[in-house]
Amino acid sequence: MPTILFWNLNRRSLDARVGVLSRQVDADVVILAECESDTSQTLFQLNNDVDSFFAPDPGFSDRLRIFCRFPAVGVVPIRDAHGVSIRHYRPPIGAPFLMVAVHFPSKLYRQDSDYALACQQASRLVEAAEREVGHSRTLLLGDLNMNPFEGGLIDAHGFNSTMDRRVAESVERQVLGEPFKFFYNPMWGRLGDLGGRPPGTYFYSTGTARNLCWHMFDQVLLRPALLRAFDDDSVQILTRIGSQSLLDEKGRPNRAEGSDHLPIVVRLRRIDEETS
Repeated sequence: MPTILFWNLNRRSLDARVGVLSRQVDADVVILAECESDTSQTLFQLNNDVDSFFAPDPGFSDRLRIFCRFPAVGVVPIRDAHGVSIRHYRPPIGAPFLMVAVHFPSKLYRQDSDYALACQQASRLVEAAEREVGHSRTLLLGDLNMNPFEGGLIDAHGFNSTMDRRVAESVERQVLGEPFKFFYNPMWGRLGDLGGRPPGTYFYSTGTARNLCWHMFDQVLLRPALLRAFDDDSVQILTRIGSQSLLDEKGRPNRAEGSDHLPIVVRLRRIDEETS
């Protein structure tokens, strides 16, 4: 039952909180963006418990820090390029799977066309990795700096993600005679404040005519081959670390106590090899 935690730390020293949070959700993999702490400090906090055996990722990423407690023989770096890190994990129980961690650049410095290109490039890396390992049990997560409805996420040449699980289960769609594999994006269902939950993972209000305020930049996408291991409540936007809220009095990410992003966690049931 692999559990993966992702958090963009906004360049803040939050190692102790990362350690507590990893134990709170019983994470197997911890992925951090904008983490400027020394790796040894983060490891100390992650392993500040008798049941924690995290090790630093054996690959190299320019924009992400990855820590894993799977046995070393079960962690294979596949690719690191331009804020995309791909790993092939073999958990102690269940079938191996691909994990794609992503941290795309801030919207302050990029245009929509840049994100469309980044998604196309990342999609090609994912498909090459799937061919290399011989299956498509693929989980993608991270700070995409895009909302679920933006072009790079829904375009065929991008991640080709859909909000409809049943559509994703059809595996692929044809566009001008060319097949494109689906990703299922459950983060569509987390947009809005229904049930008192935060409407997104990042809050930024502008004085422009079009102002969403809340954004779902931190996301989880799954290939159809993983959907048997995924339940509707398998993804959570986390708002507390122990008794400490990560939200301020207005219900927005509390930058003074945590980060400007809320962390997300995804839990999968045992992964089988019936689909690839």
